[in-house]
Amino acid sequence: MNLEAVKARGEDVLARVLPTGNRLRLQLTIALIATAAFTAHARSVDVGFEAPDAACAGAPASIARVQDLFDAQANARDALVTIRRNAQDWKNLLLRGSNAADRQTMQQRFETQASLYEAQLLQLRGRLAPWATELERIDLLERERVKLFERYRTALATYGVQTLEAAALADRAVQGADIATFRTLEQTVDALTTMTRTQLQTLTQSVARCVGGRSRQL
Repeated sequence: MNLEAVKARGEDVLARVLPTGNRLRLQLTIALIATAAFTAHARSVDVGFEAPDAACAGAPASIARVQDLFDAQANARDALVTIRRNAQDWKNLLLRGSNAADRQTMQQRFETQASLYEAQLLQLRGRLAPWATELERIDLLERERVKLFERYRTALATYGVQTLEAAALADRAVQGADIATFRTLEQTVDALTTMTRTQLQTLTQSVARCVGGRSRQL
């Protein structure tokens, strides 16, 4: 079995299991299959090597870094979706808050999204722990989160939403407060996408060198 055969088999199986657009996860899994297949094949025969070469030794760490970055990227996208939904929940609260039952429902939904966003930032911080430069973005996002929701709650307490006039004043009080959050999250997603692609290229090259070395030994 050679590298192309392993990759072809992996693509055939995985294309039927994974979402079509999820190309990075597909490529990562193919690389995992290739590494696992050749490692198992090498161990199944006596080729007399005592330790793996540098390319093979580095493959597991490269795989872990790609997976960590992929998960962080998905995490950042989820956080962006959540804060956008939260902004819409704020608008719904303003528009429907004059009705007591609707106000309670909309405010509960708003607070639920706020709590979810806080948890997603905490999770993202954990995923990005090995990348100190990216943690600076999380620090900024956390500071903006505190300021943003403080402004939301202050506006509600000050103006209320019992009338459309009051709701308009509340909305004006928070106008533009979420711009820095949206911009920073979008930049985080873009940065993680670039980092993931770069690390995936490194992994692909590492696997190719490992496979090439193993094939020559076998």
